Amino acid sequence: MFKSYQNRIMKNLLDDIKNSYLFYGFYQRYRVKRRLRNRKRNKKKIPPYLLKDNFEQELNYKLWSTKGARFEASTRNLVQKKLSAQSVGFLSAYLIVVNIVHIYNLSFWKLNITANDVAFASTAFSILILLYSQLEGAEDHGVKAEKYHSCALEIGELYNKLRLSKSQETDEEKRKRIREISNEYDLVLRKYDNHKSYDREKFMLNKYHYHGLNFFERFFGQAKYYFLVKFKYHLLIWAPLILFVGLNILKIYEVIK
Repeated sequence: MFKSYQNRIMKNLLDDIKNSYLFYGFYQRYRVKRRLRNRKRNKKKIPPYLLKDNFEQELNYKLWSTKGARFEASTRNLVQKKLSAQSVGFLSAYLIVVNIVHIYNLSFWKLNITANDVAFASTAFSILILLYSQLEGAEDHGVKAEKYHSCALEIGELYNKLRLSKSQETDEEKRKRIREISNEYDLVLRKYDNHKSYDREKFMLNKYHYHGLNFFERFFGQAKYYFLVKFKYHLLIWAPLILFVGLNILKIYEVIK
């Protein structure tokens, strides 16, 4: 009886070892397959110029991508310049409206605004406009946009030279021309400030087919770009109006008195 019990224990132990081994083997095969899938997916994301050890293709991509990023930087600064002016305009309009309400003794819909409230709002808007104007003026978006545009044009000329050298020159002349273009490219980069990282990301989003970006990468990339570039301006433009409407709604439903 004891021997039978011992055999049963050994059998259960062997079954456990066998099941553990099968599970471990299945887990190992799963890891290998997942590693291969990730490697294949990452390989697709590698820019084509890196798949071959060719300096001409690498330089071609650098010129093309940097030119595109600098154009995006120029466009971004023009957009920020426009939104900055709109923000100051809206804040100034809000300040004027607040003072008009005080002068003509009007009411803000359901809100009863006292003289102290009007004085506080006027002071707050004045300080906000002054501070914001100083900060945005220091950025000098108009000058930056012009410089980035000039840089992109210069890099574009080098890019065209490189493209023409592929079909019009011998191998020796081509190598010499590539070295010259590479040196000129370095000189151009030293002349101008570098663009922001999200300018390059915006360029990649515009050329998502080439860079192999899927829908989610494009969606989150566009959302990130919006919050980094445009969100603060839209907040300054619409926040006072949203606050005014929100307070009146709370007043209507008697959430506040």
